[in-house]
Amino acid sequence: MTSSELDQEIYLIFTTEADKKNACKLADLLLKEKLIPCVTFKTVESHFWWEGDINQSTEVQLMIKCKKENLNRVCNKISERHSYEVPEIIFFRVSANKNYYHWVNSI
Repeated sequence: MTSSELDQEIYLIFTTEADKKNACKLADLLLKEKLIPCVTFKTVESHFWWEGDINQSTEVQLMIKCKKENLNRVCNKISERHSYEVPEIIFFRVSANKNYYHWVNSI
């Protein structure tokens, strides 16, 4: 790959939901509104502080891909529709190969 092919930037957004039903509900909303082209799920075990205690739970992690122009709208929509009081919304700017970049930006 040439360096120009590696300069194609997209965003990855991570969030977790309590279960697959809530994860699918959030993903379907983002997809139907054409804010994202793709989301993947995986089951994770989380350990965290909440209300003064250490907790643990099994959650579904969503890895959401989006173009730069939709990043704020996607993050806002997650905040509005998430099942958690304080949802995790972590995002990264990443590089993608040219074809994947064009596909992400075509949605």
